Amino acid sequence: MMKKTVVLLCMLAGTLTSMAQKTNKAEFILIVHSDKNLMTAMSSEHKKMHIQKVGEYIEGLAKSGKLLDAQPLDMKGIIVSSSDGKVRQENLVLSHKAIAGYYKISVKDFEEAVSIAKADPRFEENGWELEVRPIKRVKGVN
Repeated sequence: MMKKTVVLLCMLAGTLTSMAQKTNKAEFILIVHSDKNLMTAMSSEHKKMHIQKVGEYIEGLAKSGKLLDAQPLDMKGIIVSSSDGKVRQENLVLSHKAIAGYYKISVKDFEEAVSIAKADPRFEENGWELEVRPIKRVKGVN
């Protein structure tokens, strides 16, 4: 049931973000970090309330035209790295914190991006962090 709710929330975010118009504003990525097992440790009711609050937050960003994309990330993954000219892969092992998802936003400046991050309802609870990073524009690449 919760998985369906998360999928529907992501579909809603995708639909609403398609309504947002691109502008010449600065783009930022807000990377959501959480304690490793934060969501899985929540009761069903707590998780439902959490998803509803975050969904309303995402919906508000999309309606304001500031949200370009938002998605949760699976906690499983692969690390690809290289050393001494050899490329290798290994399973992602989560430590204390994990990247749980991201928002891509378009706003006027860094201060507005930080303000949006601070308004995330996740901060009503312990264990969450949002990393705010400007997206660089490289001529010929993007």
